[in-house]
Amino acid sequence: MRGVESPRVECKASWDDTITGLQVLHTICAFANDFQNLDGGSIIIGVAQENGRVVLPPKGLSPLEIEQAQHWIRGKCHAIDPEYQPILSPEVVDGRHILVIWAR
Repeated sequence: MRGVESPRVECKASWDDTITGLQVLHTICAFANDFQNLDGGSIIIGVAQENGRVVLPPKGLSPLEIEQAQHWIRGKCHAIDPEYQPILSPEVVDGRHILVIWAR
């Protein structure tokens, strides 16, 4: 285990529209409304955490899950008023696909 989850970095082991998706949407809104001026935060999907520490190698997502997650996130963020679109960055770590969301 390496790395530490913090108030500005949140990890999700997997993607699921109904559970993870809603959690991610709430976190995007929280990071985007950065009242303490802490420069937002990041959400990493496809990486598990245990006791606040990142578990590597990442669990990863399939390319289809990454595509579905991006489509779902873009659609839901389009409906936020005012609209807010985070940066979505598909990455490969240790040969596994993850999705990094930057909300600033």
